[in-house]
Amino acid sequence: MEQNLDVDEIWRALRPWGLYQIRQMAFMWAANLPCSVHLLAVVFIGYRPDFHCADILPVRFNASNDTVSDVTYNECSVTLSYNLTNSSRTTDSCPNGYKYNAHDDISFVTEWGLVCDESTKVDISQSLMLLGQGIGGFLCTGLSDKFGRKTVHIVSHVTIFVLCLITSFIPSYVGYITLRFFTGMAVEGLLLSSVTMYVETLPREWRFCAEVIGVSLWTTGVVLLTPFAYLMRNFSWRYLQLLLSLLSVYSLIEYWLFDESLRWLMANGRLDEAEKVVRKAAKMNKLSFESVISNVKAKMEELESLKEDKVVVDKISTNPDITIVAYNPKNTEVKKYSMTDILRDRLILTNSVIIWFLWVSNSLTYYGLNLTSPTLYGDRFLNFFFLGVIEYASAFTEYLLLNRIGRKKTLFYLMALAGVSLLIATLISTFRGTSVSLGYLSTCMVLLGKYGISGAFSSIFLYTSELYPTNLRNSGYGYASVFARVGGVLAPFSSTFHSYVSWGPGVVFSIMCFLSTIMICYLPETRDHELPTTIEELKMWYKTHSGVKMSGKKLEMAL
Repeated sequence: MEQNLDVDEIWRALRPWGLYQIRQMAFMWAANLPCSVHLLAVVFIGYRPDFHCADILPVRFNASNDTVSDVTYNECSVTLSYNLTNSSRTTDSCPNGYKYNAHDDISFVTEWGLVCDESTKVDISQSLMLLGQGIGGFLCTGLSDKFGRKTVHIVSHVTIFVLCLITSFIPSYVGYITLRFFTGMAVEGLLLSSVTMYVETLPREWRFCAEVIGVSLWTTGVVLLTPFAYLMRNFSWRYLQLLLSLLSVYSLIEYWLFDESLRWLMANGRLDEAEKVVRKAAKMNKLSFESVISNVKAKMEELESLKEDKVVVDKISTNPDITIVAYNPKNTEVKKYSMTDILRDRLILTNSVIIWFLWVSNSLTYYGLNLTSPTLYGDRFLNFFFLGVIEYASAFTEYLLLNRIGRKKTLFYLMALAGVSLLIATLISTFRGTSVSLGYLSTCMVLLGKYGISGAFSSIFLYTSELYPTNLRNSGYGYASVFARVGGVLAPFSSTFHSYVSWGPGVVFSIMCFLSTIMICYLPETRDHELPTTIEELKMWYKTHSGVKMSGKKLEMAL
């Protein structure tokens, strides 16, 4: 098979939604299930029930038993009142541990006593997992380009299975957080390779659909976590962890279930393997290999006759939104750039800083809402379930709006909705008193805020990739992802923050969303615009589409 064939045209000739492509992408979409489940499992395996100091054994105070008149049990301390001539009190920090309103091993929090002065250890465990995600994204981007998407996918998935299985039996907190860190790295490797593969299996015009389906499968993982946790509510958290690890057991045979990315094979000159993939796809889709190749050549000749230039790169990118053709040494090479080129231009740097802030804001709010779900009014299982289900609605809204009103307006409206909803929810929750109806209303407003931030978070993945030129697109996305991890690392501390200042997390989330809506106004719209290939094109585009614009006689923000 010739090396200069357009991969998009090959997929079109094979019929975009053929049996082969669907089977290939099914395994990639399915990978979203364990990823979302393990990232958010801490809501249940790290659950902190109501508690107070355990009863004091009388023998501890034998020497002064006749002088103790009263014992008051608090969450983190015991107060002893003495019946002496000059009455006095002493306070001790739970000498016999804690008594929980649940069985002692319902979570690792209760098993290891991670409450009171030790409560931040729960937040640290989740922060380390999200930190591992960031490091995994940094490492796996290059590994996926060098060794292939399939290799990174399988290694990451098997690693998740093994580490999560071991976590079910880990005896100590230190061992637990160590495993969570490396699990986070593997989760990001699996996500990165999966997203790249399922969009590389479709031509450009269908990639958005693949992304929406992938988001829906992520949401399915969030939704499934609730019934799993509910069924295991009367057992040790270790059984739930073991059950969740089994979601990846099929990773042990994945090597024989799907093929390497055709785009990666073509870009790396592995033409014999690429031909086998095309022949296999043609056979499954009930087409002949010869007719597929002849159709591709005919289409390429037609495009050449129309003098439609294509950008050709010598290395395939892990970014799913780039249209790539196989390397042809006779074609003109695209100029190479580095991240320092972003720092040199004030306008490009300004827009990059805005994007980075949006990633921090979206990540902090999205994960913060999920991780603080046990603090919402109502049943903790139902609340988390509805927080997951609402993401289906936001994915559908995103699908309807992105190509109709544009990326910018979609992101603006969804983040504005999240900010307003969360602010109202915080006000209601703070001043509701003992009102049951207001309690449920505040939870409903949080659900509306989750609807907004979920759609915004998903939209920004596509928007970011369209704001950078070809040879900076993957790096730009990678840097944005790093800033997302900043928000993700901070999000777990929302629960502890809530225990001290109940209205604090809601106010922070609202402010971040409102600031984001203002900053979005200064970004350009990318809908119906050809992706820029050079920084020069990007500068020209930014100058004409960013900031403010004239509308009639009025100066308006460029929405």
